[in-house]
Amino acid sequence: MPITIDDTGQTVTLNPPYSPVTPDDSLQKITMVYFAKKTVTQNGANVAFTRIDSLHTQVDNAGAVLPYDAILGKTVYLVIETTNMATLSIDAVVRPSDNALTGNTDTLTLLKFNTVTQVYESTRLLTAVVGNFDALNNRITPENPTGSHAHYTNLTDHANKAIIKLQLRPSNLLIFNAWARNIATANGVSNIEVVIERTDNEQCAYGVDATEEVREAGVFLNTDALGRFRITNRKVFNIYHGSNAYNTYAMVGNPQRRRRIGKILNANSTEVIYFYYDQHDNEHRICSRVISRQNQKRRVPVIGLAQRGRLLETVDYMPNRNASEGIDAYRLKIYQNGTLGEGTGGDKWYGNQGENTVELVDMDILQVAGVGSQTFEAFNFEQDGVHIRYGFVNSRRRSIRPDLFAGFLGALAQFRQQGHNHYIVSQGFSYSDASCYPSAEHVNGEAGDLNLLTVGGDGASTLLTNANYDYDNQLILRNILYDFGFLNARSESQSNNSNRSRADNTPVILPHSINTVTPRHHNHLHIHGFNVIRDIYE
Repeated sequence: MPITIDDTGQTVTLNPPYSPVTPDDSLQKITMVYFAKKTVTQNGANVAFTRIDSLHTQVDNAGAVLPYDAILGKTVYLVIETTNMATLSIDAVVRPSDNALTGNTDTLTLLKFNTVTQVYESTRLLTAVVGNFDALNNRITPENPTGSHAHYTNLTDHANKAIIKLQLRPSNLLIFNAWARNIATANGVSNIEVVIERTDNEQCAYGVDATEEVREAGVFLNTDALGRFRITNRKVFNIYHGSNAYNTYAMVGNPQRRRRIGKILNANSTEVIYFYYDQHDNEHRICSRVISRQNQKRRVPVIGLAQRGRLLETVDYMPNRNASEGIDAYRLKIYQNGTLGEGTGGDKWYGNQGENTVELVDMDILQVAGVGSQTFEAFNFEQDGVHIRYGFVNSRRRSIRPDLFAGFLGALAQFRQQGHNHYIVSQGFSYSDASCYPSAEHVNGEAGDLNLLTVGGDGASTLLTNANYDYDNQLILRNILYDFGFLNARSESQSNNSNRSRADNTPVILPHSINTVTPRHHNHLHIHGFNVIRDIYE
């Protein structure tokens, strides 16, 4: 049966007869409707839309085809392609293709980007004008009070399009959670479709091959043959380059700076995906990790054997040490009530903190086999101008809080994009059980140690006083880490007259850092005190 869209954004069945209109040479037609990602090339000058649906699949970092097209809560563009409809207004609504998502197929209330206020507003009815590009406006600034899309020089390529920017979520967290539960029940995927109609309710044709105009709405993304749009559950971190003019997150801190990272929490997924948006606002799928939930730890005085509970696991690091891998721990004994670390600093107890738990992800994505004192490459992402590379040396503490990992990835991506090609090598964060022998501050994946940078950029160990210490680039990296959330650090105040920098000829300490000499911090930068990342509903 034919349908139309009413003023509230609901779809309504029409009663026949409905009148087809005899076509002529100037057939007004909505040819294609699809969800897309924005793709920017030519150093920010050209914009295009990359279609995403079941016929235009995406792949993960291993090249495997993804069984979904978008994630609940993510931002997408709805693109409506037309012919002979310049300046006309078009209404669209999004609805489930079946009852799985909401229990019915009524129009969804989603969040549409208001190009005037630059906030996402709850609405059923999505309206856009063919040839209007305000959905591509960048952030409002004092110098640019309305936002602008004038930096795109190929907009005439899109003159036949109506463009809507929206987030695939409701405004209410309780409803979001209900949708997420329903998606999980529906084998992890739910299909949504789009209903389209001229705002003035006049006739038009629907589809590339349409030959007549009708006075009714058209439905898109509702068949296997023409493509379906599948949404799924995942936790998400959206990470923005500092120069990205489309980042509209709030200003925080003193002095004020714009938040670089946002997250989508979803209790129905243990997988978290990290997306990076470069300086031109291109989206890069950096990696996905599986979240492990561990008992929260704290280093406290060693307790007696009877109080530790049952021994669950012993992790032996003596083979690593015998291969000259400079790990402080001889072994970890993981008990019901905590972890006993045995090593060069004597026994240390990391007690479980009641029923409190902490989420961790494994930073060692490449999982290079072997033991020894060499640097183990853990990740090397290079795609479309974004390069993130890091490794570990003399450490098996390769677990981190998901939030901190977002900040770490963002900082390394921007550091490289600014022309610094250093290999970032870590001396460790925490163990996979959230302990961190022999440290106290590294518990729960809350802190990490990074080798100081060298002028060769090879990640090799050095000291603040060595001739190959690259103070100038270390300064830049520290400031970028701060911008991405690592508010605190530990280093030492040192002078260096043998390296190529002149800025550290007199005693100096890196910015946002505390002079810490017990224990020594002359061969690494200790980063901690990460800023809270807010969920989209906070």
